[in-house]
Amino acid sequence: MRLILFKARRLKKAELAFNGGKYREAVKLGNPLTNVLNNEMAFRANRVCGLALYKQKKYEESLEYLEKSSQLGNYRHDWYNLAMALVFAGKLEKAEDAFKNIYRTNVQPGYLYAVPVPGLLYQYMKALTKKQFADASKARANELKQMYVGVGPDTAKQVQRGLPNFTTFLAEVESLFEPERFVDWKKDLKM
Repeated sequence: MRLILFKARRLKKAELAFNGGKYREAVKLGNPLTNVLNNEMAFRANRVCGLALYKQKKYEESLEYLEKSSQLGNYRHDWYNLAMALVFAGKLEKAEDAFKNIYRTNVQPGYLYAVPVPGLLYQYMKALTKKQFADASKARANELKQMYVGVGPDTAKQVQRGLPNFTTFLAEVESLFEPERFVDWKKDLKM
């Protein structure tokens, strides 16, 4: 019993270190707990280590932890974190596979401020653009475009659905297309 309490205390310290911006300390404390038999503890330890490494821009190193936490928890935001790390590590095909899971999974219980899927999609599209995965970024832009078309020009409804600000979205997408193609692309959008 004492060993379990020690592990729980260590995990709590790792999470506190992460939340306090002490990412190296979080990894140091959490790493020994990533393979424990308690799935909940292993999930949380892998998540904190993966996110701490991600925050340090050690994307390649974060992948193992983020993959484990995604498989153990199977929550939307963990798949999103894994997809983002894969994009920044330059692994587009794996990133696309991981991102598809956000549509199949739920938000972790207790998450009070979960970002809606369109917001995740928008951030993912921006990361793809930044890493110059133009075709994948255009595909995600088209996905968002269809969401705007479905919701229509009512900004209140767009906000309810979690869509990003329309003007900001258009400014982000414009860089993906040549000027003539962009004009054609946005014809369906009657905003």
